[in-house]
Amino acid sequence: MKTFVRSSVIAAMAAVLLGGTAPAEAASSRQKPSFIEKLFSKSGNHAAGKKRRSVFGSFKDDPVYIEDPTPNYAPKRKKVTIVDADPGGDQGYGMGNLTYVPPKLVPLSGVSLATAAPADAAAAAIYSQLAADGPSLRVLPAAREALLAEYAARSYRPIWLADGKLSARGKDVLALLASAGEEGLQPQAYLPTGLTAFDAPLPEYDAAAMARLDIDLSAAALRYARDASGGQFSPALLSRYHDVSPPWVAPDRALRVLANSPFAADYLKGLNPTHPAYAAMKKALAELRAAEAEPKDDKIADGEIVKKGGSDPRIPAVRSRLAELGFTAEPLDGMDPDLLDAELSVQLRLFQKQAGVKVTGALGPQTVAALNNAGTSGSVDKLLDNMERLRWLPRDLGNRYIFVNQAAFEARVMKDGKPEWITRVIVGKPNTQTSVFSDEMEMVVFNPSWGVPQSIIVNEYLPKLRNDPGYLDKMGFKVVTQQGKVISSRAVSWDSYGAKVPFGVQQPPGADNALGELKFLFPNAHDIYMHDTPSRNLFEQQVRAFSHGCVRVQDPRHFASVVLGWTPEEVAAKIESKSSETVRLKQKIPVHITYFTAWPDDQGNMVYYNDIYGRDRTLENARSATLVAQR
Repeated sequence: MKTFVRSSVIAAMAAVLLGGTAPAEAASSRQKPSFIEKLFSKSGNHAAGKKRRSVFGSFKDDPVYIEDPTPNYAPKRKKVTIVDADPGGDQGYGMGNLTYVPPKLVPLSGVSLATAAPADAAAAAIYSQLAADGPSLRVLPAAREALLAEYAARSYRPIWLADGKLSARGKDVLALLASAGEEGLQPQAYLPTGLTAFDAPLPEYDAAAMARLDIDLSAAALRYARDASGGQFSPALLSRYHDVSPPWVAPDRALRVLANSPFAADYLKGLNPTHPAYAAMKKALAELRAAEAEPKDDKIADGEIVKKGGSDPRIPAVRSRLAELGFTAEPLDGMDPDLLDAELSVQLRLFQKQAGVKVTGALGPQTVAALNNAGTSGSVDKLLDNMERLRWLPRDLGNRYIFVNQAAFEARVMKDGKPEWITRVIVGKPNTQTSVFSDEMEMVVFNPSWGVPQSIIVNEYLPKLRNDPGYLDKMGFKVVTQQGKVISSRAVSWDSYGAKVPFGVQQPPGADNALGELKFLFPNAHDIYMHDTPSRNLFEQQVRAFSHGCVRVQDPRHFASVVLGWTPEEVAAKIESKSSETVRLKQKIPVHITYFTAWPDDQGNMVYYNDIYGRDRTLENARSATLVAQR
């Protein structure tokens, strides 16, 4: 009965609170190009201002298909092999990673209080600590406002003290804060200023010190509530490609529960994500930290330098060690296990850059020593990074939703927590990344036309048109004036234009259309959508970061069948009709475009992915910067 009452109280309070969120802060200036940017991109010098192209521009005139499909057999599409034609085109933000600047914090002391000091001794001590200048935890302005309001509402009576001593509720909360590392958080951020450690003796002989402990414990609990519910960092301050509003609990609502609930620690713990992936990450984190304490006896032996294309019996051990450190290093099926292939060479380069040794992609004595001396800290950091990212997600992803993990180059249709369908995808290049955001899929376009973005017209087509004004005519593209008239590309004096071209360019539907046969729309501020592609060979690559931001799907016909609830024959018939039509989904499907460099497989085992956009390092730097700012 006691457990039922406790659960009921916590559930009721959580239901009241979880609707509150705090506004995101503005983004800061971007970092210098990283190793990964130099490795994959021609230039990191991209404009910060991202021009929006209309997501409706390429299909607004298409007829909307009212569902009354007649099953019809159609032959399979012919495979068309052409050079990579990318339907994206925004200039992007370069790598887009930002030097994290922690938000401004304010002290919980030296406050001007409107009322007179209370007569009660314990309340007067709290009042005095708030009004006097002195050391205190520093908090966000919204948190200080909530704390001052709550203490004023209770006439400055302590929240965690009973008869001058820390109450059982307070001890439970202090113990929970001490164990914050188990949740991927930083316990030091929640240590009250009057304590040297969480297990240090309490200053129960000092009324003023205990009053300060009460205030700081309230502030620390409130900080934990925010961090657990929505993350320690504002995503917008980490990357220009983050368009995420974390579900931070509102500070006044959280403090109301903390001040009045008999189960405050349970309430705080319940603010952490409940997604199964979070539980798997938490378990893996505990296992890795336990492994860190154990001595290593499986060191890689010294030997000759092995370059790309060479073979050595130590290569399987190298692959195993890299995998432990969070690098993807599995050999291809049928490959000689002793071969240092091109993909392993790339992984070695990434490790060498991280380890601070000469970047060669070969296995030499410095790299062997670095592999032997590296702990599991790389994987631990990856788990901390991705537990943070999980906190940014909506708590309710939907009963049926589409989940794209850019780092895994994979999309899943999830239903009732299980994968309904899985496919490979292609995502943005490091200098034109796919944004992170959530939206809803609304429609599918059959045989779409492609409205070429201005950035591609200016940066890629204009130089060719200056040499050959008929280039677009030869490509089968339409040139459209601002009045909507279609003209020949030869009729334009392309030498007269530079950064702005007053013409639209459209690629009609067809086998070599950059969007392929199908486009899947979830209208958003980034004009990102999912679509087919004629460049089928790119799906065979392990690293599939080739687009200007949109997400290309390996099996779009199957995808259309899944999201529309049609048979494969119905989808094929609509495509083979050659007409461009837009079909609205009977029910919108949530779409979550994410970036996770660690994610569990279907058995709950952790899989680590390459940090293709360099966002892990940004998060790791942010953790260090935050600890300094918070003290």
